[in-house]
Amino acid sequence: MVSLLALVFLLAPGWAMARGDPALVRRTFARRAPTGPVVTDVLFIGNESFEDDSLLPYMQTRKSGSLRKTSYDRRAFLRDLENLERFYVSQGFLEADVELDDMMLSADSTSVRLLIGVYEGDRWMVEDVSFEGASVIPEEKLRGVVTVREGTPLMVGELDSDRRAILEEYARRSYLDAHVVQDVVRDDENRSATITYGITEREQASIASIDVYGDKKTRPYVVKRELTFAAGELFDFEKTGESRVNLYRTGLFNSVWIEPAPEDTGRAEKRVVVRVAERSSGHIDFNFGYAAIDGVEVGAGISNRNVQGQARALGLTGRYSARAREVRASIGDPWFLGRRVSAEVAARYSWEDEKSFVAQTTGASFVLSKELNLRLTLEGGYRHDRTVVLEGVDDTSDGEKNYTGSILGAVIYDARNDILNATRGTFVRTEVELASQKLGGTNDFVRYNIDWRGYKKVARGWVAALELRTGWVKPQGGENEVPINERYFLGGEGTVRGFLRNSLGPLGPPDEEGERKPVGGRAIALVRGEIRFRVYKTLGAAVFVDSGQVFPDFNAMRFSDLAVAGGVGLRYNTRVGLLRLDVAAPLSEKGDVQWYFSVGQAF
Repeated sequence: MVSLLALVFLLAPGWAMARGDPALVRRTFARRAPTGPVVTDVLFIGNESFEDDSLLPYMQTRKSGSLRKTSYDRRAFLRDLENLERFYVSQGFLEADVELDDMMLSADSTSVRLLIGVYEGDRWMVEDVSFEGASVIPEEKLRGVVTVREGTPLMVGELDSDRRAILEEYARRSYLDAHVVQDVVRDDENRSATITYGITEREQASIASIDVYGDKKTRPYVVKRELTFAAGELFDFEKTGESRVNLYRTGLFNSVWIEPAPEDTGRAEKRVVVRVAERSSGHIDFNFGYAAIDGVEVGAGISNRNVQGQARALGLTGRYSARAREVRASIGDPWFLGRRVSAEVAARYSWEDEKSFVAQTTGASFVLSKELNLRLTLEGGYRHDRTVVLEGVDDTSDGEKNYTGSILGAVIYDARNDILNATRGTFVRTEVELASQKLGGTNDFVRYNIDWRGYKKVARGWVAALELRTGWVKPQGGENEVPINERYFLGGEGTVRGFLRNSLGPLGPPDEEGERKPVGGRAIALVRGEIRFRVYKTLGAAVFVDSGQVFPDFNAMRFSDLAVAGGVGLRYNTRVGLLRLDVAAPLSEKGDVQWYFSVGQAF
């Protein structure tokens, strides 16, 4: 009774006129009611074909929730009623009417419940669909393309989509100038309609020439070699799509457009326009890392991936810390010997203090890679390293030299949505390396490495990340040992946080001070997991567990022997990259807390 009195107060003096006519109720209230009451409920009556949940998405006026309040807005509500009517018409209810049936105000006029009345009426059905002028594409195929067919409701909202679908079907067959006229004839007495498509097919479009625009630095042949179509062929939209992907994957362009020249519309021979917007090809990178035990590590790199506009890449990188120094120079070509195969030649020098030994290495490598698709890549190559052990343990003497000449093969599957900060997807790298004296070295062994990483969103702003890694080096040619510089080491940043760098695994004999230092092993197992979540805007955090161990050989692997550490960290997204601060401590044994600061996710 109170709600009725409040409604009378708001609508008077027009209430008497509007009382028996819902349409007048809507118009009168729209004219007089102020904006402001909180919408506590939206109800429907008369909607037999669609549930309330199917109608609400077409409305701006929504029921208020515990966290969000929706105020009544007269103009928005009138648009909602019109949208609902349009929805019903698009579904074949051509005489549908949607009106305000009742508005129930609270006693203090601060809240309102809306009751919407729906008159659906009859639904028009499709009696017949015909195609006139179609000779290239069978009628059965065209019927499969359209969604509005004989015996289905007259879905007015789908008619234009069906016409475009027919045009796309012709375009896939190179009939770019095909014309389709759609004629819908209503039979209001029988509540039905017939649809006729008048099709003018015209000629197939062929490519007369290919013109490239926007290539200010990049040479035209670099763009054209990524195209999967050529002049003289029929125009193929699938090939233009593949070509756009190829051009984007070069990393040279911010945007790529491929389309027939507009002035050639109606002509059988068309000029294809390839328009690109180039990216900056030169880059200078800096990185910084800190670990409580190892101290500061800095690195820098300079690269150019489009030298002389030929898409060849040059790079020079270096890193420096108290325990490691490295310089690497490389040159790469994405089309080796005129084939779609990437090639990279690199040379490097490194000096590393691995606590158990000190060594300097000079070497070179040659690697070929072939992308089979967007996710799968094959790699193969050769490397040759010369290593001098300056200080050794175990059976390695100071000044000992060894050479590694090896060939390697790898299969890489990368389905991550972001290679730097993945939130979903999978990465897998499987690698086999064969080192032999016949390949120019003094070492004989076979190495197997598998690295698997998975990422999954578990809730809004929460990501679970997992890494599994294993490796095995097997001596060959009667040798029982692998040089210390080719063995595995674990511990510290990048492997098992919370343990000292390269501290896990077998230990050598006591030195003069009675200390036994790690000597590495021929097998490893590593398991790392993180839960990453957003704290506030660009600030995030993570909880992680790292576990791993180095074993004397593959047969000695025992997951019960894994060293385990856990910790927490902060993540801060900046324009230059993600900054990471981690603190970790051993869980499987006693040990000190370790601090790490670096750029980018741990994995």
